[in-house]
Amino acid sequence: IPKLVRQWREEKINPWENEFARWLLLLPAHEDEHLTHTLEDIAMKQDPMLQKAIHKWENMSQSSSFRLAYEAREKVLFDEQAKLAHAREVGIEEGMEKGKKVGKEEGIQEGKIQLIRGMHKNGMDIEDISKFTNMDMSEVRHILEQ
Repeated sequence: IPKLVRQWREEKINPWENEFARWLLLLPAHEDEHLTHTLEDIAMKQDPMLQKAIHKWENMSQSSSFRLAYEAREKVLFDEQAKLAHAREVGIEEGMEKGKKVGKEEGIQEGKIQLIRGMHKNGMDIEDISKFTNMDMSEVRHILEQ
């Protein structure tokens, strides 16, 4: 609905010509006085069904119990949106932290591999490399064979 309202404001959608858009725009009309006037104008000039819906909405809105129920429902929806937004932010932060940790571990491992290859290239034997890096000789051999 917010996208539809934005398109209406940018004059990409014309409720005078698009009946479906007109009915969808009726939902958020109470939040925008210009939109409300536009829809009322359309209702009076060309859409009697829309006029009935607007009239019924106005009658229900005058009821305090209806208004309270509507506001309570709206609050629940806003709370749900806030929870989802918070959960999304937490998820992104956790993902970034995990990514940093994995990246760091991969970097350390790659550094070890380069160190082992450099030591071997400079003539150090596998036994000394194993002692220096605290790795089994089989692990050192495996790295050098890759």
